[in-house]
Amino acid sequence: MRIRNVVLAVLLAFWLCSALPAQENYCGVQSVRGTWAFSGLGWAIPLGPPADAPPVVFMGVLTIDSAGKMTGPMTVISGAGIPGTPIPAGTVLDFDLVGSVEVTPGCTGIWRYSIQLKGTPAPIPGQYVERIIVVPQKDEIMFMSIRSPLSKPMWVGTAKRLQHLPTPVTWPAAPAQD
Repeated sequence: MRIRNVVLAVLLAFWLCSALPAQENYCGVQSVRGTWAFSGLGWAIPLGPPADAPPVVFMGVLTIDSAGKMTGPMTVISGAGIPGTPIPAGTVLDFDLVGSVEVTPGCTGIWRYSIQLKGTPAPIPGQYVERIIVVPQKDEIMFMSIRSPLSKPMWVGTAKRLQHLPTPVTWPAAPAQD
């Protein structure tokens, strides 16, 4: 009886140890909870008649809570002005981002978000949608645009985890222009 208990204990320990690495690769909304720094670059192809595709570069900080809600500030610089506005190409634009993220157990997912230009009363109509790949071993998310309300998006980027706790973040005030 004693040998049988020892054998069962060894088998149980072996089974538990072999199950741990499998848990490391599991993904879901909880695996992306926290605060993330992100950056990306690409092009924004105009929706209307063919035209030059201006380059776009952006960076920001995302806070993702345990329900998958995303919030955070981001800064965008585009090689073209914003149509219908007096905003010329190359202007540094600060936005607030609000959205949600979905993650499958296979570490793929989608995030959807809206942006609101700082100082304006409402978000830009429509939603951005990006495919994501979560790399839990590196605390990293890779993303690629698939839908934009303002253009045919063509950008890629990466997010790196800053911390596991979701902590709201804002940009400090920018220095005055010369």
